[in-house]
Amino acid sequence: MRGDESESTSLSGPFRVTGVVKWYDPARGYGFLETSDGGGDVLLHASCLRLSGHGYAAEGASVTCLAMAGAKGRQAVEVLEMSGGMAAEPRPRRFHPQPDRAESLRPAVVKWFDAGKGYGFLTCDGVDGDVFVHAVTLHRAGMDEIHPGEALQARCTDGPRGLLAAEIRPAQAAH
Repeated sequence: MRGDESESTSLSGPFRVTGVVKWYDPARGYGFLETSDGGGDVLLHASCLRLSGHGYAAEGASVTCLAMAGAKGRQAVEVLEMSGGMAAEPRPRRFHPQPDRAESLRPAVVKWFDAGKGYGFLTCDGVDGDVFVHAVTLHRAGMDEIHPGEALQARCTDGPRGLLAAEIRPAQAAH
């Protein structure tokens, strides 16, 4: 008997499982791993990804994690390894508009960003007030995190509750 098989049926503690990201939606904050161990899919929540140092799970990525079995099924509690997958962009939502290329990139500085909450604020040259930035915008740029004081470039647009960054890039990559 393989170790993975006997552990996956245990309800007493976390067990190791490997699977492939079936889908992950950052706006919903969760997705599922498809496994071949016969135990069914494993819920992959955004909080588990963040605690493990990941901001996004690309479709098709191979994931090894610790999971728990509960009344509603299996859920990942810690991501041990994640690699590969299709670099699909997260689906845009109404508060994450596609960048308007007519709007120029502006120098920006990260005011603060809370990865646990999935958002923060920038200060942008030529813009009065703070500019909202969401984790989805980071993922579109291929970034997992940003830090206070970090220099960026941002395309700002009007959102339903004020200005937001529709696109960001590292400062040195501005074109």
